[in-house]
Amino acid sequence: MTDSVPAPLATRAPARRWAFANPLEIALVEWGPADGPPLILVHGGGDFARNFDGFAPLLADAGWRVVAWDQRGHGDSARAELYGWSAELRDLVGVLRAVPGGPHPVIGHSKGGVLALDVAAARPDLVRAVVAVDGFIRRVYPPRPPEETAERWLDLQRSGRTARAGTTAELAEGRQAANPRLDRAWIDYLVELGATPDADGRWSWKIDPAAFPLPPHAVTLEAGLQRLARVRCPLLALKAGIEEAIAGQPSAELLRDHLPPLGRLEVLDGLGHFAHVEDPQRIAALALSFLDDVLDDDPDPDRD
Repeated sequence: MTDSVPAPLATRAPARRWAFANPLEIALVEWGPADGPPLILVHGGGDFARNFDGFAPLLADAGWRVVAWDQRGHGDSARAELYGWSAELRDLVGVLRAVPGGPHPVIGHSKGGVLALDVAAARPDLVRAVVAVDGFIRRVYPPRPPEETAERWLDLQRSGRTARAGTTAELAEGRQAANPRLDRAWIDYLVELGATPDADGRWSWKIDPAAFPLPPHAVTLEAGLQRLARVRCPLLALKAGIEEAIAGQPSAELLRDHLPPLGRLEVLDGLGHFAHVEDPQRIAALALSFLDDVLDDDPDPDRD
């Protein structure tokens, strides 16, 4: 684990790591008191759990035992032979079951928000509440024939499945270009934690590129909004005020029209897709206030 942590992380306690098989080995990270009520964090696509290093400690400071994990093919979790949305959902269900004291509140960013909402709709016994940070429906892609998706997957296998190999500076510059509002010190910190060198000294993110093939058919906007409307637990939808192509999310107007019965929407003026990194204090305050409002005085019903 790196020691060069940019402010305001330098005062934060280090995260703890553990793992379980689901059937892949999934690496989990947690912050806060071991006996605190659990709060589950779900990162976005192409990311890893330590992207929450500036955000999770603020939740832990409020007494929560915060648990996140590297999704399959990301970070320190195992790579899979095949990837798919159903497998990602099963992994989230596995994490929710592995952490005692459920059902749990869940905070998800981007793809992680969509995963949380889909599991909340399908398994309300596992999810008490959801905070979705600019992640409400699966990104809408143009239709692709199945053979094109299969050929891309085969190309990745033949290439050795190495993503964006180069120097650490090149990785940081690429991330900075995709996320221009993020502090460079933070991006350098993510490279230290989330990249690894090969035998030739070329660096790449610890992400399996085979986890990213586009689907063979489009997930329509209408279908995504219908799934959102089926969620029955309390939902706080935090919509980025600055629209970014990387997000692929519906407008605030469409979200308002399709919020579930216990849903509320807040537009984050001045913040983009990575709002929890751009202003972790603001997002943590909104999430904690929401959880205080919708959960019992004791967030963990099994605690004395």
